[in-house]
Amino acid sequence: MEKFMLISHASAGAMVLLTGLLNFINKKGGKLHKKLGITYVLGMAWIFVSAILIITFYRFSAFLMVVGVVSFYATFTGYRVTKRKKIGEHTWVDLGASGLTMAFGMGLVGYGFYVGSVAGFGVPLAILSYIFGFFTAFAAYRDLAFLLKPKEETYKLWWLRQHISAIGGSYIAAITAFAVQNGDRIMGGSQYQWLLWLIPTVIFTPAIVFFQRKLKTKKEHITVSAGA
Repeated sequence: MEKFMLISHASAGAMVLLTGLLNFINKKGGKLHKKLGITYVLGMAWIFVSAILIITFYRFSAFLMVVGVVSFYATFTGYRVTKRKKIGEHTWVDLGASGLTMAFGMGLVGYGFYVGSVAGFGVPLAILSYIFGFFTAFAAYRDLAFLLKPKEETYKLWWLRQHISAIGGSYIAAITAFAVQNGDRIMGGSQYQWLLWLIPTVIFTPAIVFFQRKLKTKKEHITVSAGA
């Protein structure tokens, strides 16, 4: 069963990388885009579920835990926002997902301090735990704050900007997972292999910002009251 979990986890990862790439170059908003999007979400869901099962029943892996939670949360919020295009339409599911993810991020920071107390606060695992834990908790906190106290004014297509940000973030997580898992092949066992955790974010985050700004320049600023 463990072998099945590992193979299915890797297969779902490959499917996510492919569908994400196709949707990146495909026309946005069309039928194919939506079908590929559903496939992407289902793939990410299994990556999360299989990661939790592997961690729980077979072997603990900080790598699987972080990638599973971060990628699924980003995918979940990116999908959910397309279903609640009016501000104030969130449910307890959205609040719960943000709250749990914020708690996970804070826990990851704590784990980093634990690792630091044992192996040294400057070791790569501790540093990565600080970084990913902080940004995970901050992103979830920001989402939770928006849900609990939505802004009175926003762009009419605010949901699309959030969709781009969240799905883009989840795809970065998928690329990061692939890079880290194949680190020996990519960097030949270099002592700087830990940089593979950060390089995809550094490279692809500007692309997300670019598409968000491109959307902003095309759409006029429209006042939308919360719950309108």
